Amino acid sequence: METVNGHEALKTLEEISRAGGRFTIAFFKYSRAKEKASATLRTIEGCRVRAQLPHERFEIDGDNFFLFEDADGNPKACYKVLIRFIGLPVDNFKLTKVNWFNHE
Repeated sequence: METVNGHEALKTLEEISRAGGRFTIAFFKYSRAKEKASATLRTIEGCRVRAQLPHERFEIDGDNFFLFEDADGNPKACYKVLIRFIGLPVDNFKLTKVNWFNHE
């Protein structure tokens, strides 16, 4: 399976959004209250990156979060390192694995 570096993936998603495009994202949700990640992968289509909030809006460093909106314009957020796949318009939204820990 084709993979992409996590940091490169986020830059690509930002560029697509700036150009007016949309993307698909698949990630694991994390509950800070339960201190546990979901075992179910959540996939959302038709997404766009939204502006990052100021750091003081978060109890933890806001750089850990990826903020986006779904196809209906609803604000969404996830932990960056829990993003597992992205689908890009140039690949007909075929999901590509995001690799955060191996920077080959």
